[in-house]
Amino acid sequence: MNIKKVAVLGAGTMGSSIAVALIGSGYQVLLKDVKQEFLDAGLQRIDKFLESKVKKGLSQQDAQKQRALVKTSTDFSGFQQVDLVIEAVLEEFDIKRTVFAELEKHCRADAILATNTSSLPITRIAGCTAHPERVVGMHFFNPAHLMKLVEIIPGLQTSDQTVETALAFARSLDKLAVRVEECASFLVNRLLGRYMNEALWALQARTGTVEEIDKAVCDYVMPIGPFALRDMNGADIGLAVAKFNYGEYGERFAVPPILQAMVDERLLGQKTGRGFYLYDQETKKRQQGNPDVERLVQRFAGETSSTPLDADTLFLPMINEAFLVLQEKVCALEDLDPALKAGLGMRKGPLELAQEMGLSDCLQKIETLHARHGERFRPAPLLKRIVWSGCNQVVA
Repeated sequence: MNIKKVAVLGAGTMGSSIAVALIGSGYQVLLKDVKQEFLDAGLQRIDKFLESKVKKGLSQQDAQKQRALVKTSTDFSGFQQVDLVIEAVLEEFDIKRTVFAELEKHCRADAILATNTSSLPITRIAGCTAHPERVVGMHFFNPAHLMKLVEIIPGLQTSDQTVETALAFARSLDKLAVRVEECASFLVNRLLGRYMNEALWALQARTGTVEEIDKAVCDYVMPIGPFALRDMNGADIGLAVAKFNYGEYGERFAVPPILQAMVDERLLGQKTGRGFYLYDQETKKRQQGNPDVERLVQRFAGETSSTPLDADTLFLPMINEAFLVLQEKVCALEDLDPALKAGLGMRKGPLELAQEMGLSDCLQKIETLHARHGERFRPAPLLKRIVWSGCNQVVA
């Protein structure tokens, strides 16, 4: 199918950013939301994104041409003409169910219906339609007009043609399009969750302070520390995702209690001006560490760790999860590290990190931590088999 015209459902931050990614590649975009005031706010965001692109070298003329590709609507008029719909509404199943039921009434039978959900099951969303074969996950990363990764996730009944069209379309946006089989939190956020939790466990064990841990991972492989990232996204959102993953995957995704305490005390990060760091309420710029965090660490800290802060250890749960993902055939081996680099800005992917440590040494570290901490570090069977085989390369 040749995609020419695309509808974006939801004019919030993500929907607006997706629209900018689309018009930047020459696609006509129909942006829909339920109220004109939401559309007006979305258009203001689009203008701001385009202004930023002009500052980086886009000509004013090209920016105006791109802006002219956006049309808006508060109803479904015009949806008969679109080839693809990208839904970017609130991350609540009941809202998405209503949206997809409406889309079936107003879109052509051959139009592809994509959801930008970051965690909800594609098969469940597709089950709300009479034609689940044309429903697919198309997970952009925020901000969508800048981030290079798009995860393409088929549901149980998504057709091969729909998947191939979605992959080709994402590539036409100059994105890294990676096919990811359906699982909770998909690929990148699933692995990210293991690392984010481990940073909290390390904080509770007094392995390092907030500032020390953030600096260690930035020096090692990340563009931003786990606590600065948590403050950016919001501890409340982080807690909801952590609980979801725990419900889906069990004990290895156990939620560190300090995260619940942060939410209970409204230490949510930039949105409240107080999180792991303190922020200027107007500019959202980070000022200093938050002394309240030390009080919470004292509440939850068990025996203080005698192990020095080691960035390797913080990434071992992510590395272990990467081998579980390969074992489950969630993605192709060659896609895993590029997806983590594109989605998180990592300078090296988890498989590269494991390779650099040495697979045998990596397994030995995980087994030692498993004996000490239990399920959080139960070694992935695939990693064990690779080491037992004497193979020095990651294989799937």
